[in-house]
Amino acid sequence: MKKLFILIAMAGNIIPAFAFRIEYGKNIVISQPVYEDLYVLGGNVTINAPIHGDLIIAGGTIIINDTVTNDILLAGGNVTFNGFVGDDIRCVGGNIHISKNVTGDIVIAGGEVTIDKAVSIGGLLASGGNITVDGNVNGEVRGAFGRLLLNGNIEKDIDCRGGKITVNGSIGGRSVLAARNIIIGNDAAFNNDVRYWNKKGSVDFKQSLKNAKATYDSSLEIKTGKWYFLGAFTILGLLWYLGMALFMILVVQYLFSATMKKAADTFFNHTLKSLGMGFLYFIVVPVAAVVFFITLVGVPVGLLLLLVYIILILLAIVITSVVGTNWLNNRYEKKWNFWRLAFTAFGLFVILKFISSAPFVGWLIIILLVCIAFGAILLNTRWKRKQITATAV
Repeated sequence: MKKLFILIAMAGNIIPAFAFRIEYGKNIVISQPVYEDLYVLGGNVTINAPIHGDLIIAGGTIIINDTVTNDILLAGGNVTFNGFVGDDIRCVGGNIHISKNVTGDIVIAGGEVTIDKAVSIGGLLASGGNITVDGNVNGEVRGAFGRLLLNGNIEKDIDCRGGKITVNGSIGGRSVLAARNIIIGNDAAFNNDVRYWNKKGSVDFKQSLKNAKATYDSSLEIKTGKWYFLGAFTILGLLWYLGMALFMILVVQYLFSATMKKAADTFFNHTLKSLGMGFLYFIVVPVAAVVFFITLVGVPVGLLLLLVYIILILLAIVITSVVGTNWLNNRYEKKWNFWRLAFTAFGLFVILKFISSAPFVGWLIIILLVCIAFGAILLNTRWKRKQITATAV
């Protein structure tokens, strides 16, 4: 990984547009302005100075107290945005709090997401357990939630699905609402037509419809628990899909058994470090591929990086299942043989696929587990070439 960073940094010196800075450690505080893209990996990260570029960051607790001129790509446990953002935010976190304006759109996934009152953002695409929007959204709002509480103003359309949706704000565009429970507050205002589905049937919109009409649409019904969420839509397709998954699990466990065993311990003993390393992997490799493509002479290397990257993404849940199974074997001292490990990993694979089908935070859980698994593998991969000493005959 260190060699990869050096290689990308060298390419960044050749092509100024790709200049960036890397910071990592247990506690990171940025107190001086940064005039290039900033990559940060740490346990606790605090940004107290302006970032005049993109911010790519992974950490346990992240607090951004100053301006970020361009995009933010972030993964963290507890995340607070106290600074203005001049472009888009892409964020995955456990607890996310936005208290300053965001010029661009926000794509966000988290257990708890709060957008404060008087905060203005571009658009919102969100998935999470509980989402609270007290501010103003200048674009569209789309997402799936366990609970959505809307007290602010939406300038354009809204399309939201969830367990419970409470509307107590203003919506300027068309509305599509589907939830097991929809509540319309006294301050709600719909300025365009509404299509909705509610488990209890019709909803009392009170005086909220302003020259608009509300239509119950049964096609919006939320249905869960479908077996085809495993990734196939026919029985034959399902059997083929599961068969290929089992085959790839056998291959991964057979070829990389030693690495998987070591990664399993790192997976839980150094979870945060593994998460950060995995997150950086999924960011750095595509950036490196683009750099190689632009340099022209590095096109073959760029193609190879891109090919490997795509293959690993396709095998992400398979690899995560194998790492998880090896952890179970190590943790409980089961001493399973090859076939027991493989079939346990296959069962874990099926469980993870069902988790990924959850409409709210399922894919968020999978992303976190995949990043941790990949990070654990990288941390247990030897990057230094062994020196070979020639012996005179």
